[in-house]
Amino acid sequence: MKTGTIEVDETLHGFMKELNEAQLLTRDDLTNIPKNGAYVFYQNNTPMYVGISGKDRMKTRIQEHSRPSSDNSTAPFAFNMAKKEAIKRNLSIQEERRNLEKDPEFSKLFLQAKKEVSQMKVKVVEIEDPNFRALFEIYAVLVLNTTEFNSFETH
Repeated sequence: MKTGTIEVDETLHGFMKELNEAQLLTRDDLTNIPKNGAYVFYQNNTPMYVGISGKDRMKTRIQEHSRPSSDNSTAPFAFNMAKKEAIKRNLSIQEERRNLEKDPEFSKLFLQAKKEVSQMKVKVVEIEDPNFRALFEIYAVLVLNTTEFNSFETH
């Protein structure tokens, strides 16, 4: 594998080109997607959230974002959407994530956000190398400007 700066740049640009050219899929149309790589949720053709998955579980990982039973660690996109909505409604979000999930008002917002994610389309790109997957996630967040819901701040 190439590891020079120019080669890394070219590789990331190549993955972005593949992603941009990929077909928009529905949550129910993930049968033939790669097992490892990056995915982007789209709402009205606008990129909203970038994620990555390894360990041969990309389909499962994408679906976890919208399962009613998923928690903040398996549905972080929906969780961040719910936090944004809570702020609009002047609800406090200062609690720890697990405590927020137990709050009845926040819980409703989180469930609604997961339902909204389930209606979004997704694009995927295969990336086998875990280091390039990690680099590509950050790269794609910046290029696609999904920083509203993607954050690399620890919580």
